[in-house]
Amino acid sequence: MGIWRGQYDGNPYLGLYAKCSEKFCIIPRGAPEKFKKGCSALDVPLVQSSVDGSPYVGLYLAMNSNGIVAPPFLSAEEKKEFEATGLNVAILRDSRFCAVGNNIACNDKGALLSPDLHHKDAELIKDALGVEVRYGAVAGYKTPGSCLAVSNKGWVAHNRITPQEAEMLTTLFGCNGANATVNMGAPFVGLGVVANSKGALIGESSSGFEESRLTQALDLI
Repeated sequence: MGIWRGQYDGNPYLGLYAKCSEKFCIIPRGAPEKFKKGCSALDVPLVQSSVDGSPYVGLYLAMNSNGIVAPPFLSAEEKKEFEATGLNVAILRDSRFCAVGNNIACNDKGALLSPDLHHKDAELIKDALGVEVRYGAVAGYKTPGSCLAVSNKGWVAHNRITPQEAEMLTTLFGCNGANATVNMGAPFVGLGVVANSKGALIGESSSGFEESRLTQALDLI
């Protein structure tokens, strides 16, 4: 199991620049060599791509081992690149939720969606990811993807989740987890952590205590 603490061009919010599952990790084209080497902690093949030319693949995508969910402005070429991995690719219809990575948190057992997503998009997500989906806020925020980092072994959530929310997450994702922060107190852990069951990328501004809590919650110790 690998843990890498680092940054992307000086930015410790690594969740903006990578999205991973048990099968692949998507990173930007032209990513720094140090970042690519750090991604080896996840122990999966790297796929270098973009979303409408943007390097913010973590912000714009949601992914598990079955599929990828992308915004309406994903180009035809980029879609073909993702389809070449063998994963299902679903394109959301509603452009208001183009930051897909902020609006969906998922693993291979479940997906938590922004309560504002249309039910037709929820069906697309369910079919692409092949998991149970449900609507829900986390710590009062309607962007569960920004508030959560989830793998098949554990989850970490915004540090103000309620006990009821924690119980719901454990049931939905089929694993235990805990609340945490990243990068010296930031509660939006989905923006600062990228994880699967084999390893994690953690923003380099995180304290030793934060790293310890994150790795324990993700069952990477």
